[in-house]
Amino acid sequence: MPSPALQQLSATTWAWMNDRPGWGYSNSGVVASDGQGLLIDTQFTLDLTRDLLRAVAATLPGTEISTVVNSHANGDHTWGNQLLTDAEIITSELSARHACKEMGPAQLSALCAMSGQSTTATYAAECFGHFNFSGVTVTGPTQTFAGRLEVKVGQTLVELLDLGPGHSPGDVAVHIPEDGIVFAGDALFSGAHMVVWSASLSACIAVCERLLATGAETFVPGHGPLMGRADVEMVKGRLIAVTESARQLAEADVPLMEAARRIMAEHAGSWAHPERLFTQTTAAYAEAGAPGVPAGTLAMVEGMAELACR
Repeated sequence: MPSPALQQLSATTWAWMNDRPGWGYSNSGVVASDGQGLLIDTQFTLDLTRDLLRAVAATLPGTEISTVVNSHANGDHTWGNQLLTDAEIITSELSARHACKEMGPAQLSALCAMSGQSTTATYAAECFGHFNFSGVTVTGPTQTFAGRLEVKVGQTLVELLDLGPGHSPGDVAVHIPEDGIVFAGDALFSGAHMVVWSASLSACIAVCERLLATGAETFVPGHGPLMGRADVEMVKGRLIAVTESARQLAEADVPLMEAARRIMAEHAGSWAHPERLFTQTTAAYAEAGAPGVPAGTLAMVEGMAELACR
């Protein structure tokens, strides 16, 4: 298992950074001022969330976490919510609406338990089978917003940005303007290819542009190491390149899976999880108007599994 730690980014901001970009090992964040605290995302399991909360208590004694912001509805950013019983949990309206379409802990555990019975189950077990989801009760937001929401944490202004569709159908970024820091959730991945659940690759590109438009210099991705502006530009450039390649393949009527294999061969590079390019290819095909493009979480997992095993 990785050994995550709190890394101080500014006088009021800390990032809980995992040491690998793999599935489920997400980053979180804390903004603390005058005894008040805002937590950005919980973790995949109760034990991992407890590790995070213990680190916060040790580093910031006396700080009360009164607000949790969920960057999106995926379990590796929300399934520890239940441990913050007295906190306001905030996310975007779009993210809250999408939560009902997420695979729950019992469903994911059942899929992993079927390892060996199908390519999809085996792939899921390899990615998620080592996580213990015991006791998780999926706990949703107590407050939603659209557009932009300002939250004061002590004397620190925190800006919540509703990014709309991108990685998920409703991503949220947390911007600390005075520090030039953005917690981007899975709107950014560092050292690994992005998963696109929203079926819109153009939206992912637009989100990169919006994150850069904040003027921030430091970006905390949902997974992997810290990023600067040049790193966000690189992600944006790669998404544009995949979009163009996929558009040409769609116009040539290349079947989706074959197109995904070609995209992976061309664009995998050294980043982790190149099979996630299936989701990017699917999104680009959908936007190009290709017929019969699959949709939904399970269809994306099935496609990634097939691509990873060939």
